[in-house]
Amino acid sequence: MHLRGFQMALRAPGALHAMARRKAAALYAKKETRRCAHDDRSVPGPWEGKPRKLPIARLDSAGVALLEQRLAEATARGVPAHMRFAYPRASEVGPGESEARQQGVPGEAAVLLLLCSVGGRASILFEERNRRLAAHSGEACFAGGKADDADTSLAATAVREAVEELGIAAADVRIIGGLPPVPGKDHRLRVHPFVGVLAGETDPGTLRVSRNEVHRAFALPLEYFFDPANSTMVRFRQSRIRIPVYRTDKPSLTIWGLTAFILHEFLQRISAAAPPLSSEK
Repeated sequence: MHLRGFQMALRAPGALHAMARRKAAALYAKKETRRCAHDDRSVPGPWEGKPRKLPIARLDSAGVALLEQRLAEATARGVPAHMRFAYPRASEVGPGESEARQQGVPGEAAVLLLLCSVGGRASILFEERNRRLAAHSGEACFAGGKADDADTSLAATAVREAVEELGIAAADVRIIGGLPPVPGKDHRLRVHPFVGVLAGETDPGTLRVSRNEVHRAFALPLEYFFDPANSTMVRFRQSRIRIPVYRTDKPSLTIWGLTAFILHEFLQRISAAAPPLSSEK
């Protein structure tokens, strides 16, 4: 519906046209809020009302092999409907954007969901971002950032960013799989999640993080995320997806948004070898 039609419908008199006015407003709002948004074939959160089973407790060779296998099996099944996204066309990109974005090409970035052993327990390593940052300050996230021309691959981007932000050694990181790319909030950045394992025991409090970007590093046991008491289900952006918002070790800090979406998808893939849910009808 064009803007003029929308305005005329809103001015339509009488109860007879109330439904038409509501429909016009809804269609216009949907067009504006869902532009380049989530695919209409999205599905509800796959864990709602379903039991969850922790696949491993330790990051020994057998546990890592199982996770790697389940990630590979999920990749072989293809991209599920709820992981299919649209990106801006060239005509929808503003004149102030870079040449690549004006051509309708989203920027590329990568994040690293890093598994580590803390006190002998399989855990996931997170960052709490520096509170003085202009964007996403004080939020919980995975290490990551935009790809550089010098990066040999997007997996290399993820590892490089983790090394820079967390102070770990690249040689200690082993990539065991990845997830389909997901868009940044404005859908002009395509984020590629990778899953890695950090060698040895980790004490997050001793990591020499980059203070310019990271306030602190912290880890939560893998089993923590399989307890429904540690999360609340919410809607992801304007889609029909429902994902958890996870509590952390700080009452004021939660894992939400894109980080929670990636984490949720990872946990779904390793928790069982069954195919993901089908699309809504």
